[in-house]
Amino acid sequence: MSDVRAAAPPELDAVLAILVAAFQDDPMSRWVFPADERRRAVSHPAFFRELIQAGFAAGSVDVTEDHSAAVIWLPGGAGDDEAIKGLDPAEQDRLDVLLGMMAGLEPAEPHWHAQFIGVLPGRRRAGIGARLLGHGLARYDAEGVPTYLEASSPDSTRLYRRLGFRDHGPAFRPPGGPPMQPMWRAPG
Repeated sequence: MSDVRAAAPPELDAVLAILVAAFQDDPMSRWVFPADERRRAVSHPAFFRELIQAGFAAGSVDVTEDHSAAVIWLPGGAGDDEAIKGLDPAEQDRLDVLLGMMAGLEPAEPHWHAQFIGVLPGRRRAGIGARLLGHGLARYDAEGVPTYLEASSPDSTRLYRRLGFRDHGPAFRPPGGPPMQPMWRAPG
């Protein structure tokens, strides 16, 4: 029996807590939301709440039974240009730059986009991220639909390659920001 399942909307706060903790020290999160305490208490909660709600509305949100990891899946090209309430103007500007770059590199072919695959810091390197992603990949493989994501660290890039993702062009970086590697996976 798998320890990964689709999350339900009443679990929004649990998923939010996972992603806020998991991305607190992520290089791209630190660039978009540079103030550590503000990122933890204000910016990440505002940002991830919007994405989780989008996942429940138009895609899927997967979670581990013990709430140690979560991922948001959205249909390819599902972007929102609306400002996020709670972000300050500089954060919103950096986010807009990043999202614009990401949208410009995302494949036009129909696919599912894995966004924000997060594992709680104390639970990393135990295979949880691979099981979490494997759950969604099995679902989309059964549908015959490719998947896409952007890796924000060397560790995540290695994990995604082990799961069958391949580089989709060169890494990119926003001005003054860290690199991200777009990656594509054909259904297997």
